[in-house]
Amino acid sequence: MSRIKDYIELEDSVLDAAEDAAHHDDVKTRMRAISHLFDAIGEHVSRSRFHDKPKVVSVLVRRAAETYISARREVIADVRAVAA
Repeated sequence: MSRIKDYIELEDSVLDAAEDAAHHDDVKTRMRAISHLFDAIGEHVSRSRFHDKPKVVSVLVRRAAETYISARREVIADVRAVAA
């Protein structure tokens, strides 16, 4: 499999996991989920064939954080809309 295809598949799974982490009700559970995701990104990339592994990790962690924040904002907006 090509490195580009590997990256795309990894990014898709990272973004899905970040969005899933944002939907947990409990704060501690959300933080455990996102922390576990960040650790998993590092472990997976360290075993990969990517050339610039630190760059790949930083991009994936940033994308995961952005996705988590965006999904969390949507959850909060939905809760407020239901409460109103």
